[in-house]
Amino acid sequence: MNYQFAKENITQHIIKYGVHVQPGLSPRQDKAKLQDYCNWLIEGFPLVFETLLAGPNQLRVQKSFLLANNKRAELPTFMLTARGPVFTMPQRLFIDEPQDLHIPERDKIFRKALDELKSRFVEQRVMRVGVVHEIVFDTGTVDSVEIVSSSFKNDVWRERAKNLRILLETPQEDKNVNLEIKPTYLKRAARGGTEVVTENKRFGIIVNVDINNRQVRDDLSRADISDVLAFANDYVPEELIRFLNNEY
Repeated sequence: MNYQFAKENITQHIIKYGVHVQPGLSPRQDKAKLQDYCNWLIEGFPLVFETLLAGPNQLRVQKSFLLANNKRAELPTFMLTARGPVFTMPQRLFIDEPQDLHIPERDKIFRKALDELKSRFVEQRVMRVGVVHEIVFDTGTVDSVEIVSSSFKNDVWRERAKNLRILLETPQEDKNVNLEIKPTYLKRAARGGTEVVTENKRFGIIVNVDINNRQVRDDLSRADISDVLAFANDYVPEELIRFLNNEY
């Protein structure tokens, strides 16, 4: 099936920065220091971080993003996971329609946040830094399962596939580049009188790209981290789209 991935077909795009630290951070053991750090995030970067939510076993910061028609989307923008912190900065959300969010200098915000984290937790070493792009490509009314399965060589595979999830490891240079590709759809329900009328489905393809350093060192340098961020910026979306369209 001749579907062309393109930037103009992106209806949602969320960027996550993940950091693997050792020893790990604990909301229970490091509670006061972590909450002080989260308050520093909120004070320094209000465009991204807004409300601290803390419990015995969890820690996160949320942000309520203002959208068109005075609607809002509330997303966690900082979370502490078992591996380390994750910073989330949405670029485009699909709420009724694609809506762009203006967060300038995302990489710089992440770098400053990571530097501050390291200055407060001097015993923690940064083993790995990853950039994850979660992207949804709109395929309109064309079934995205058929589009993805059209890459299969075997006719029976294409005919019988009703759903699928493809995981690809495509390392380049000294970076891990992991792709997850899966069909999705949006189905809206509209009320007509007393009946609920289901409108036509709108299909899409979710492409998640995880880019991180292949070599795990004792503690990544600033140059190592900059290298990962620069590679991710070069790869998404242009190189990714060329790969998806088999344009090599």
